Amino acid sequence: MKQAVILAGGRGSRLGALTDLCPKPMVMVNGYPFLRHLILMLKDRGISDIVILVGYLGGKIMEYFSDGSTLGLTIRYSSGAVDMETGTRLKNAAELLEDKFLLLYCDNYWPLDLDRMTEFYDRSGALFMTTVYNNTDGRGEYGYENNIMLDKEGFVVKYDKQRREKGLNGVDIGFFVLDKKILEFIPDGNISFEKDVLPVIAAKRLLAAYRTDAGYYYITTERDLTVTAEFLSTMDITTK
Repeated sequence: MKQAVILAGGRGSRLGALTDLCPKPMVMVNGYPFLRHLILMLKDRGISDIVILVGYLGGKIMEYFSDGSTLGLTIRYSSGAVDMETGTRLKNAAELLEDKFLLLYCDNYWPLDLDRMTEFYDRSGALFMTTVYNNTDGRGEYGYENNIMLDKEGFVVKYDKQRREKGLNGVDIGFFVLDKKILEFIPDGNISFEKDVLPVIAAKRLLAAYRTDAGYYYITTERDLTVTAEFLSTMDITTK
């Protein structure tokens, strides 16, 4: 797998003034935009083709990364309105997508093991796969609140963005391995990938889960930025 698609169109309002003039993924962490940390981690795992789905202040992302050549990558963009939902952003990028690709959020960092993930995906026989943090220590973005219910075979059977269902036993952190057939599950209109697509493919038992105890990091609030910066200070890929 050589392609990663990054959802990067949202407003990032919970970061307050930090995103008034700066798109959320471009907020500085240890002297670099957070998105640069994420992209260089992907490069380190063998990803060479990146598609960024931009919206809010997307021009600043495109100006900074350009075509990706300075990082030794190919970077392309699909641009949409600020209020465009995640599913529609993905559907609008159809012409840029490979048959299999990694989909991730611009504000989550997880040191993925891409080889193990793709091996698990192939063994599962599922069309789609997400990465699920087991969250036994309550280090999820909302503490012990989960949003995923897994069955004994490792398939997602419920996705609850509101985290209200009983029996939820994991946190979806993105890093999806997707077949391009996912586009068939995105109807016309302004469609949320999380609210409108994931529950449907989970109910059809098409979504496998790669489970992990490895912590993930995010930049939802200024406090989260501090924690993430501390973790990323231990990484050596930011200067490559």
